[in-house]
Amino acid sequence: MTMIVSLDRYPTKKSLKEALQRGENVMIEDPSIINPRVFSTNEMERGQKVIVTNHPKRSYFVEIFKDVDGTFKVK
Repeated sequence: MTMIVSLDRYPTKKSLKEALQRGENVMIEDPSIINPRVFSTNEMERGQKVIVTNHPKRSYFVEIFKDVDGTFKVK
């Protein structure tokens, strides 16, 4: 399932990557019908990855990976 980030705050993949590099706490929404939830990058477990898009535009898809040292990698 692809998660959603704010189109207003992160209109481009670059803006999302820069926000994570600055240490910004990015809110992510899981729109699942069964288990919808909202969580932040600070709440992600180390070693966890999520795929996000800037809904509803969907002009980019990004994989956010929280490394074991707590840093983020964006692909």
